[in-house]
Amino acid sequence: MTPLPLPRLVLLALCGLAASAAAPAPQDRAAAGAPPGATHPAPAEKLSKHLAEPPAGGFSVTYDGYAHGLIALKMQAALTLTPTAYAGRLTYHTAGFVGFMVHNESDNTVQGRFEPAGAQPLLFESHGTLRGVQRVTQISYDSDPPRILALAPPVETERSPVPTAATLHTIDTLSAIAQLIRQVGATGACDGQATTFDGRRLTHMVAHTTGPEALAQAPRGVFNGLALRCDFDGDQLAGFVKGEDRATLSRTRHGTAWVARLVPGAPPIPVQVVFTNKVLGEVTLFLTHYAATPGGAGSTRPPAAAPPGLAR
Repeated sequence: MTPLPLPRLVLLALCGLAASAAAPAPQDRAAAGAPPGATHPAPAEKLSKHLAEPPAGGFSVTYDGYAHGLIALKMQAALTLTPTAYAGRLTYHTAGFVGFMVHNESDNTVQGRFEPAGAQPLLFESHGTLRGVQRVTQISYDSDPPRILALAPPVETERSPVPTAATLHTIDTLSAIAQLIRQVGATGACDGQATTFDGRRLTHMVAHTTGPEALAQAPRGVFNGLALRCDFDGDQLAGFVKGEDRATLSRTRHGTAWVARLVPGAPPIPVQVVFTNKVLGEVTLFLTHYAATPGGAGSTRPPAAAPPGLAR
């Protein structure tokens, strides 16, 4: 079985639409088909009024990811937002038959602040295992371009290194998620673009707002109701795996996320995400649990432990 780069794809799926509102997206593309259970779109005014409130507070969520009807991964995330800062943590691992064949897991944290141009990370850290190899990433954003404090295994053993100059004005993937949550909560839209750098790959993401859709209750998830649909495209620019076909790796990857505010006054969250994996095909993340709190006076340090409720 071909190794699955699921950790990277999961982050791209969640952060791909999280671009800064300061950068306009290209002209609209035709919207992809709605997921099973989607009904006719509800009036845009109702959703915009519901979403367009100052985002602050925090939430913890869990997702189950399915491919071809089978469980493929489990994920947890926690995010705290204040008007000026944010902190987040995201963990996941492969599950079911996929987890039996290939055990991948990752634990990612970030701390950052909000500036007029958008999310500005301070420190990003990632620890995990991919294809049996322990991986560590630590990136400081106290300068531009960002400084890599730790990276194991060395990128040169697997990939062509990303030129330092190309990482100017980049952010990490979790900061892109924080920017998405803040932007959707404040404007009710997700249009924009951003470039992310995870220490190994440079990726450009473009997103556009498709509009409101009513999602019916899915047997594997807990959400039903009105959500904002955001479609996104991702293109890897640098950091390609050695020995693999570059044209294949450079192909645009598409995805869709539906975002809704589940607790009044709390930040909106992705309630369903669809993306494509080159081995598994279409993967759908279903929200299985959430807890959210309004406000914004809480700590902006990453949670010391992942949110409860993730069983292997």
